[in-house]
Amino acid sequence: MISGRSLHFAFIFSLLAALLLQLIELPELLSGARPLWLPLFVAYWALTESRTHILLGAFILGVCADVCFGTTLGQHELGLVLVAYFVTRLRPIFVLFPLWQATLALIPVWVGYSFLMFWIDGITNHRADAWLRWLPVVSTSLFWPLVFALMELVRGGRNDDE
Repeated sequence: MISGRSLHFAFIFSLLAALLLQLIELPELLSGARPLWLPLFVAYWALTESRTHILLGAFILGVCADVCFGTTLGQHELGLVLVAYFVTRLRPIFVLFPLWQATLALIPVWVGYSFLMFWIDGITNHRADAWLRWLPVVSTSLFWPLVFALMELVRGGRNDDE
């Protein structure tokens, strides 16, 4: 288990790493299947740590994402805050599930985030192929167990109520 200060450092560092992973340019063939790194890490922290200020972290990460990606201001903030809110509200249910069931239970969260991004882009006339909008949901679901296991190693296990 890690201390409070180390926990906050791991929280901030992991969110910055998610932003960098989202910014890395991939070949055209792989770019459509890029996992949704930002909601993936926000959901991890919302699910596992009650001591972090996940809504504030999601909002700040969303501001950084909107600035870095040049998207409509508020697009990623809204999406990430909603991901954090829904996962936090459903946290008592998620902790009862084994990892594979939690992965399946998080698919509607990834779909909701993707739909919100798709909807806001549609309103602002930023069109994209529908296939490219939904493929990240699949890759995010496949990456969730790996990210969860790696972050559990970094965080030091499941000690939620300390």
